[in-house]
Amino acid sequence: MRSNTARNIAGLLSLLALSVMLAPRTATASSHMDAPLITLDPAANTTDVYAFVSQQPSGPKYLEVALGVYPFEEPGVGPNKYNFDDNVLYQIIVSTGADVAAGNDSIVYQFMFTTGYKTQGTILQSYVGVVNADGDAGQNLTQTYTVTKVVGGTSTLLGTGIVPPNNQGLATPHYNGGENGNNTAKPGVTSAAQLDVYTSGAIANLSNGYRSWAGQREDGFYGDINAVFDLLNLRMGSANSFDSQSGYNIHTIALEIPVAELGGDQQVVGVYATTSRQQMSVLSSGAGSAAPVLSGGWVQVARQGNPLFNEVLVALKDKDLYGRTKPSNDAALFQQYASNPELAALVNAITFGGMNVAPTTGRTDLIGIFIPDMLRVDLSTGPARLAAGGANFPAYPDDAGFSNQSVFGGDTLHSNIQTGFGGGAVAGGWPNGRRYGDDVLSIAVTAVVSDLRTNPLTIRSAANIDNVAGNDAVYNKVFPFAGTPFNGRNYLHNPGLGPVPLINFSTRGVAGNSSSPLIGGFIVQGDKPVQVLVRATGPTLANYGVSNPISGTTLAIYSGMTQVASNNGWQTASNQAAIKASGFAPASANESAVLMTAAPGAYSAIVEGMNGATGTALIEMFIVTPTP
Repeated sequence: MRSNTARNIAGLLSLLALSVMLAPRTATASSHMDAPLITLDPAANTTDVYAFVSQQPSGPKYLEVALGVYPFEEPGVGPNKYNFDDNVLYQIIVSTGADVAAGNDSIVYQFMFTTGYKTQGTILQSYVGVVNADGDAGQNLTQTYTVTKVVGGTSTLLGTGIVPPNNQGLATPHYNGGENGNNTAKPGVTSAAQLDVYTSGAIANLSNGYRSWAGQREDGFYGDINAVFDLLNLRMGSANSFDSQSGYNIHTIALEIPVAELGGDQQVVGVYATTSRQQMSVLSSGAGSAAPVLSGGWVQVARQGNPLFNEVLVALKDKDLYGRTKPSNDAALFQQYASNPELAALVNAITFGGMNVAPTTGRTDLIGIFIPDMLRVDLSTGPARLAAGGANFPAYPDDAGFSNQSVFGGDTLHSNIQTGFGGGAVAGGWPNGRRYGDDVLSIAVTAVVSDLRTNPLTIRSAANIDNVAGNDAVYNKVFPFAGTPFNGRNYLHNPGLGPVPLINFSTRGVAGNSSSPLIGGFIVQGDKPVQVLVRATGPTLANYGVSNPISGTTLAIYSGMTQVASNNGWQTASNQAAIKASGFAPASANESAVLMTAAPGAYSAIVEGMNGATGTALIEMFIVTPTP
């Protein structure tokens, strides 16, 4: 019971962009199932695109961009696991200058992957032993990749990188608390030195100051997409929160771009991403068959810009067409879906009982956000404020001033090139780019039920509309920013709706000195900390007919070999009032108790006799609140 644990986790680009933060998705921010055909091709299925400004004090400024693919990865599958596809061309595109409004590509960053094996004479596809470093002898399947910059038809190789292992569990212990594959994944960190060895080892330093990273991450999007598509019947109540992406991983490609490479910071840029496959694939069968033979040019099969556009606004008949076209086609092909959103009419009919709350026609505000469909980032601002644990993990605070509602939560940045909302104030998050932690679903609902064409603007807040206050994991505040992938050996989907993370139980026996203590243990399951009370009783056992009860107890709680709490008489505890208020305080002052917040993992409770006493003692563990 002593395995160590540590779950320690433009005014908006113009006033029109204000609507971008509100984006017209009163429904699904990003279920990752945008169009019919691409759902059949998960390795090429784009989930989300992120883009925001970063800068260290007195350091150069960067545009941080990221693309997610392969939605709903169940942690720890096998023998074949989720990987990037060697036959998919992954691209992140940046538009500058006049190309932003036109929807044209200025700079294309291409990622191509190659898969290799140390041996194929085994059923152990991914791991033949414990992996202690990326690509070592324990990692059988290893992927590498190239990063190529394409400008005006000229290609420049920026460098190469390695993909770290997925988080399997015992095979990948360093992703997890206490370097123990039985424990839950580590929370996000605030400095590069704190990153796990797999993540840090996979950061590739490319030419011209670029850095890249590619591998498995937890899915940083959150929202109750299930309820949205259940006729917009959103759940209510603190005990009824459901995050559709909870407990799932994705594959992420991240690129850190020096702003100097884009022509400086006095501009707004556009960012979107695509995936493509070769035009022809020839299959064979029989004893002499081989792998598919691919030929022809690259054909785009998916693209992603702002959250929600194709998923919620574009009609079914055009969803696959959207994935095959460029933003330069958006004004001709898809503008009507932003101007006259069906979603607004559905919200009025279903959510507002037929009242015309959400404007349904002439939505020039939404056109300004989604046409052409790419994230727009004001590079003239200071660095974006970053999320960490949010409301779900207060021990890991977000940056001061961060709001997952972006500008609607008072989170703004100062632009040197736009008036914005006045005085240069622009959105701190989406739709001025998009950060990890932005509640794009709530922001979108606010946009669709508001009227951003009026002066003054008509704003109807929809903060936390889906009853999901934040992500189910802690983000990193350093590159690559996305959180640690969930452990395939220890994870839950929506643990708040699942089994109680700790079952109340007890252990009775003889306790003496340090050489003969009474030892009990307990395990906190799931991926969130819980508040527990552990008590060691003795004198009061006489009231229940127990012979030779100990006269007094001391109590120590250990996580692995580390003592995390102790007590010598519960009334001496600094939080004795809280112990009493819990309802589980011991009856005798000579009995000990610890009230603590316990991260997921295994714990030991050590009971010794007070003042050298010996006798029968009882250890009891109680869950006080599931989410402290």
